[in-house]
Amino acid sequence: MASTTISSLGMILWISTIILLVCLVYININAIMRGGQLPRNVVNNRFASLLEQSKTTAAKGATIATSSESNGNSQTIEEMEAEIDTLKRTKAELDTELDTLRIGEMEEKIHSLNKKFEQWEGKFNSLYQSDTKPKQGDDSPPLLPPAGEKRQRSSSALPPAGEKKQRKVDSNDLTGLNILLLYADDWTHHTLSSYHQTKPLNTVLKTPILDALAADGIRFTHNCVTTSVCWISRATLYTGQYMSRHKTTKPCCWNGLPKTKGQLDYVPDNWSELSFYEILKANGYHVGHAGKWGIHLPFHKNIDFNVEDDGWHYRKIGKKLWHITEKNEADALRFLATRPKDKPFFLNVAFFATHAKDSDIRQYMPQESSMEWYKDDTIPIPPTATQEAWERMPYFFTDVNEGRTRWKVRYSNYTLHQTMMKNYYRMATEVDAACGAILEELRRQDALNNTVVIFTTDNGNFHSEHGLADKWYPHQESIRVPLIIHDPRMADSIKGTTNDEFTLNIDLAPTILRAAGIPIPDKMHGRDMSELYLSPDRTDWRKEFFYEHPIISTKNYVPASEALVRKDYKYMYWPNFKYEQLFDLNKDPGEMNDLFNSVNPEHKLQLDEMRKRFTELKHLVKSDELVTL
Repeated sequence: MASTTISSLGMILWISTIILLVCLVYININAIMRGGQLPRNVVNNRFASLLEQSKTTAAKGATIATSSESNGNSQTIEEMEAEIDTLKRTKAELDTELDTLRIGEMEEKIHSLNKKFEQWEGKFNSLYQSDTKPKQGDDSPPLLPPAGEKRQRSSSALPPAGEKKQRKVDSNDLTGLNILLLYADDWTHHTLSSYHQTKPLNTVLKTPILDALAADGIRFTHNCVTTSVCWISRATLYTGQYMSRHKTTKPCCWNGLPKTKGQLDYVPDNWSELSFYEILKANGYHVGHAGKWGIHLPFHKNIDFNVEDDGWHYRKIGKKLWHITEKNEADALRFLATRPKDKPFFLNVAFFATHAKDSDIRQYMPQESSMEWYKDDTIPIPPTATQEAWERMPYFFTDVNEGRTRWKVRYSNYTLHQTMMKNYYRMATEVDAACGAILEELRRQDALNNTVVIFTTDNGNFHSEHGLADKWYPHQESIRVPLIIHDPRMADSIKGTTNDEFTLNIDLAPTILRAAGIPIPDKMHGRDMSELYLSPDRTDWRKEFFYEHPIISTKNYVPASEALVRKDYKYMYWPNFKYEQLFDLNKDPGEMNDLFNSVNPEHKLQLDEMRKRFTELKHLVKSDELVTL
């Protein structure tokens, strides 16, 4: 009798194994294959209507199986065999679909499952060979916990020893809101067509989905970064701190090269305490990341879904040639398709676009299907993209400055400027289309109305302004970036509006944590931006901020820079050369006329006052004081 029972159990176990493997392949195929382009003639400003128009066969997404959510889970062998028959596919069909699979990841998953099955088989054989009665002193744990009893967390999932207990909050305080961060790369503040609806400087660029998101949410017009470079800005995103506190000043790698942990010369002890990824995970969130990390994370990647892609535009994976934006979209859709529906999620879709591939003379390589976009358009030349503007830069900006070197590659003549900017715009519109597919999947899952959606970028970009390319420096093109928030808690009267307050990238982590109902750690510098639209009458928001950027390589390559930024004036300081500048942004928004040597008494008073305030803020940022900035 015992042998018959064990044999039946064995048969059920192996049939279940086959079903699980086939289902896993099926889910990954469908999630990876979802995606697609948006029609160019979308003009509806309302978010829901535009998403409805944006649907294509590829972007609709496959129906998620719900059998795992049913109440009963017992099946007869005949029923299991019937399920297997319905899931079987021919070899030719499977080979065709495998072209789109992420082969390496699938093999890794199957290898992991095989190990588990071998462990189960070993335990099964052990039971078969042993006496049916438990051995005296046998205290091995059962394969499954008793019915109704939750599994205990493994020690690896618990917060590291010595961390603050406040990381885990009372579940009654949690909001249950999902949080989706759409995080692009190298977009300046006017890389949004909705920006040009109020400031008609460029009618060429098209980002219809993000425009619709802003029309049903709120767009922040003076959102800035505290350090304009990829890796430092991302460290600030993860920790809610200035560079001087999180001390992550070195990149992990360029152009997809292997990471060398030795490049981080200082790993702050408080990263694991401040990383909002881990705080969300500790408080019951299903946490995912798809795309660019940008740095070595000095904490363990204790998250549920992690796919890292960085430094490339095209790459062959398996039999398919992927574009990185296409890949970012597919991974995001796979996360949404496979996430558990009984817990809230956080997902950062960290697009690599529109970052250039610096080692390639082409710099910007959009998808082939996008090459007709902007083909017959003329991209406006910025007013400060002149030789005069370059000559007005400080004396230490020479031809060996990296910003000038990249300008020569991208913008040194009219034809080159047109080519580069059209490809840059194509990549931006591709990201916009990917955002549409991701948001459509949320809408299809009926989850959009319970999800806070944030779109922003890591830093700005010079598009030949001041005779420069890329970022780093305290000028407006470099430090101002887009920010759109779509929040189900937002009143209808706020939707479609803009906000002109200074919001910063140090505010992202606090805003995300408060959206989840989690207190902001004391060591974070930023504020909860939702106060600006949930309590719009508040008047105590910041009116200025301190900017900092370290030297990269040598002072002639990328010199260090600092600034005190206000809406009317900006004070810049270049520490390597002890060089100061002052600009009147109201009269000189292009930052062409340096007032440092002005004999005007008003300018002298302004300079003295800002120099003093600059020193005060710099001290606060670099000190160990607990301060909200």
